[in-house]
Amino acid sequence: MVFTLFCLATCVLAFNVAARLKPCNPEQARFVWNELAVDAVYFLISLVLYGNVATLLMHWGVGAALGPRATGAIKAIEAGYGVMPALPLAVQVLIVLVLTDICQYWLHRLFHGHVLWPFHAVHHSPRHVDWTTTWRVHPVQFLVYSAGVAALVHTLGFSPMVYVILAPLNLFMGALVHANLDWDFGPLRYVIASPVFHRWHHVDDPAVRDKNFAPTFPVLDLMFGTFYMPKGERPQVYGAENTPEDFIGQLVWPFQEILGRLNPKAKSDPNAKSGAKAGPRLGAPAA
Repeated sequence: MVFTLFCLATCVLAFNVAARLKPCNPEQARFVWNELAVDAVYFLISLVLYGNVATLLMHWGVGAALGPRATGAIKAIEAGYGVMPALPLAVQVLIVLVLTDICQYWLHRLFHGHVLWPFHAVHHSPRHVDWTTTWRVHPVQFLVYSAGVAALVHTLGFSPMVYVILAPLNLFMGALVHANLDWDFGPLRYVIASPVFHRWHHVDDPAVRDKNFAPTFPVLDLMFGTFYMPKGERPQVYGAENTPEDFIGQLVWPFQEILGRLNPKAKSDPNAKSGAKAGPRLGAPAA
């Protein structure tokens, strides 16, 4: 808890100061903005409720698969078992990063599909995309997208130290790619996800936001034809239409959308996949 708050304080200082020096969208407010309160609620929920969800899912899955033998298996998993712990720690960290990225890439694409989009639209709802947007995640998406992948990877038996190292790294990386920074990492733009790379993903245009799905390694988008970073342009207008602005509304809205689809009297919406009317591609020349 203390270390998490220390990392949060570091993000507050680092990203807000950096955004004054090299912002992607100079018109955006610094330090305080209208949607910050909602993002703060999501962060507090993640801090209080989400910490052990992946572990609980792992226990449930192993218990369901092995029954009475689950206790011994869970102890082995949590201590690190098999060939994985014998690998150098740096190699284990890299393997987990790659495996997690591959899983989350495809799940991310799935959440942009018609069925699951209402849950993911909550993450796309901010008009002011900044480093705190990383925590604006609907609980249903968190269970499947983050906790589910973490539980699956955890069962492979990596050293517990891997997760100690990755926890602050993932927190920082998630905040970095959402930060209001005009950084595209130059020649490394295809290697590591940058703020500009991910901000294109949040543009209020379905044709553009259905790109740049990789959390960390853009090479996945290059491989599967979803990479989008037009030279000389920067993303400008963000959000997903029809999503509520308040926290409670965002929790309930996806279920209302899905129930509405099941209503035979509901009118057909040609833009149902995106949950929003298609707008123009909203980009501007780079500064």
